Amino acid sequence: MNFNTICSCGELVASGTKCKCKSKIKKDPEKKHPGTTTRFRKLRKQIIYRDGFQCQRCIKFNRYDHTTMENLEVHHIKSFRDFPYLAYEPSNLITVCRYCNLDLGNSNKLDFDWEVKELNLYSL
Repeated sequence: MNFNTICSCGELVASGTKCKCKSKIKKDPEKKHPGTTTRFRKLRKQIIYRDGFQCQRCIKFNRYDHTTMENLEVHHIKSFRDFPYLAYEPSNLITVCRYCNLDLGNSNKLDFDWEVKELNLYSL
């Protein structure tokens, strides 16, 4: 039996096959999220180190009751979607917890004043 499914893009797709829209994303390196690259994983460690292994947003809002050293993520201040050329720019990256990362979303700005610290690669 051959069952058809509907892709999230709205196209009808034969069972056992991938939609054309899925293969375009994988082939286009500009669409690949930087978080999946080795280069970003290394940079992520450096950013978390730079920010003292703490969620910078929780610190700013004095939410010390909220866990700030677990579930750390590196957030793109200017989103990768809108500013792909800033994907690996340390001054565009900030350490936040998972909760704060979801709360900030793709707004292309922070909801608090933050001054980027210098990234010292020699101390790693």
